[in-house]
Amino acid sequence: MKQEEQKLLLNQVRHRILQYVLRKGSVTVKEIGENLRDIPQASLYRQVKTLSDNGFIVVCGQKQVRGTLENTYCLAPKLLETEDGERTELNIQFTLLSIAQDFADCSMAEVENSTNVLPSLFSSPLFMSDEEFNTYMEKISELTRQYINNKPGEGRKNRRLTLVSSPVY
Repeated sequence: MKQEEQKLLLNQVRHRILQYVLRKGSVTVKEIGENLRDIPQASLYRQVKTLSDNGFIVVCGQKQVRGTLENTYCLAPKLLETEDGERTELNIQFTLLSIAQDFADCSMAEVENSTNVLPSLFSSPLFMSDEEFNTYMEKISELTRQYINNKPGEGRKNRRLTLVSSPVY
């Protein structure tokens, strides 16, 4: 990922805007502003323009509102559907962004519903050779295949399990 793109993703306001667009699918700046009320309007428009100019979001619709065109924005398809090696890291960033949003949504919903099932996070450094790592991943894949075709049913909840592997330098 280019250093400029990393900077764009690390800005808290842009990050929150991208989370909101990711969650809703398509939104107007007005809708974003109504839901992210602590962001001043001028800053919101400036950050949306920055995200649009840099290809993170795209105009996916327009409608006439009192003599002006109101844009509807969506995530740029290249962020989610690409095999370009240059963009792989950016896709990982958006996957992590999506997980963060799911975590936030689930935490809020669970608090509101007073249930005991909260999202969990597990992280552990493991020293493994490439061969050991491949064996480990094969075992995880085998275990996952036992459940991947389960259908919705009584007591079953849709859960997301994401395994992120990265070398530690």
